[in-house]
Amino acid sequence: MTGHDTTGAGLPERAVRELAAATATLVADHDVIGSITSLLHGCADSVEAAAAGIIVTAPGRGLEFLAGTDHRAEHLELYQVQVDEGPGVDCVAGRRPVTVVGLAQVAARWPSLLDAFLAAGFDGVHAAPMAWRGQMLGAVNLFFDSKEPRGETALVAQAFADIASLVILRNSPLAAADIAARTQAALADRVIIERAKGVIAYIEDLSMDAAFDRLVMMARERRHPLTAVAASVVDQAAGESSPR
Repeated sequence: MTGHDTTGAGLPERAVRELAAATATLVADHDVIGSITSLLHGCADSVEAAAAGIIVTAPGRGLEFLAGTDHRAEHLELYQVQVDEGPGVDCVAGRRPVTVVGLAQVAARWPSLLDAFLAAGFDGVHAAPMAWRGQMLGAVNLFFDSKEPRGETALVAQAFADIASLVILRNSPLAAADIAARTQAALADRVIIERAKGVIAYIEDLSMDAAFDRLVMMARERRHPLTAVAASVVDQAAGESSPR
């Protein structure tokens, strides 16, 4: 679960603070996955969601998982992409937000996802569309456990979804082919991060969740982009395993 604010700040104040931090990524050099992951954590914390994830449209391949705050979100995102059913799928297809609260409603709308929601401990979800000038890029999905989405959730989530679109497509305007290339590059970055997580999990005997936390901490300590740190981890492991 993402960490909750313990300062007593209300939802609007928390949302403003996290949105300001997310917007700051647009005026500085950034790597897409690192910025998106940080943005997701901020979004989840803003609306007191248990976890968050993003799926994006991949040219010629439909929807693909891009990033998540933890493995529960990642597993659910991957599963809904696999079965082509779920909040993000409906959000992208319908080009509008989707909110479902309660396991009964989850089962009624997406029967194949009920077990996945149960396993993750989620009982509600809100999906916000990511779009660029009418072209659907994907969806930000916020998962809830014991808390229902508040009235402000849709507004805050959409603001984060819009920023996520800008993070991927910062140098605008872009042609459709350029948008596809940017999305594909972001997905390639995710592959590098997944490899680095595996390396860290193996070397340090950690779970994949803990390995990801370790990778994020390394990036913060070194003040380098998350993807760059992931690539260095993978390269170092490959060098140590190569014949001498």
